[in-house]
Amino acid sequence: MNGIKYLLDTNIIIGLYEHNPDILALLQTKQISIKECAYSSITRMELLSYPALTLVNKQAIQSLLIRMAYLTITPAIEND
Repeated sequence: MNGIKYLLDTNIIIGLYEHNPDILALLQTKQISIKECAYSSITRMELLSYPALTLVNKQAIQSLLIRMAYLTITPAIEND
């Protein structure tokens, strides 16, 4: 998967966005680089469909997502 080792879920990405110390510590402890991470189409939909999302929030989330790989949902991903 082109160097992708981790598929991040919505809660982890929200933690990154909010600079949650537990999430940041987890990634640092495991030595996980954002370049090794991906997100799914479902996660993208969940992140960007929050009703109270402001334009500034949306742009910040998109800036975070652009640093990761985007994976469409396939049966192989569903089964992992």
